[in-house]
Amino acid sequence: MEPLATLLHTGKTYTRSMKHPDHLGKYAITGLLGEGAMGVVYKGYDPGIGRQVAIKTIRKSLSEDRSTEDALSERFRNEARAVGRLNHPGIVAIYDLGEHEDNAFIAMEFVEGRDLSQILAATPNLPEPVILRVMHQLLDALEYAHSQGVWHRDIKPANLIITSAGQLKVTDFGIARIESAALTQVTSTIGTPGYMAPEQYIGESFDHRVDIFAAGVLLYRMLAGQPPFRVQRSR
Repeated sequence: MEPLATLLHTGKTYTRSMKHPDHLGKYAITGLLGEGAMGVVYKGYDPGIGRQVAIKTIRKSLSEDRSTEDALSERFRNEARAVGRLNHPGIVAIYDLGEHEDNAFIAMEFVEGRDLSQILAATPNLPEPVILRVMHQLLDALEYAHSQGVWHRDIKPANLIITSAGQLKVTDFGIARIESAALTQVTSTIGTPGYMAPEQYIGESFDHRVDIFAAGVLLYRMLAGQPPFRVQRSR
């Protein structure tokens, strides 16, 4: 599935034909925010509290391969467990984890804004005060997450939402590591090429500092207007 931030803010038109539910659990579905191979992201409404939410879903039957399906489902639950223990203004909040018919879903904070990859695509060279503000907020959010035993492991522009007020929100903790938890990995390599620390590429043990490495890559990207590494794609 595409990162939540991308699904929320690209403004894409989705034409895939499928029947969408009127509700998921207690949440009324009010709109379609995005659709990917693994599931759908909806705009919803919590009638009990009276607030808008984003609802990220995953189809339980994703593959004929049961082990792959189980691994993807575990990644989904891991995101809820990881962010559910965090309470920080720089991290998209998760409110609920549930199931409805053939879908598991996460209800989370609905954020109005654009992800940083979109901003950089339009303005490759950001003003230095903006860069400093982004980095200050990102490092503050990461310091908090690390203090709670959570490592994001996939820090990149598409996973950082910037609101119209300039608030940074870290999202997509699907491959986060929770300290002292044994988690199923969907693939042997965890992270996004170009932002991963060397130890992530070669499968060695690593710790929370992989998030700091990725933040350093992001800082270089914003200052230089281009990434520090070129990713060689296999043909």
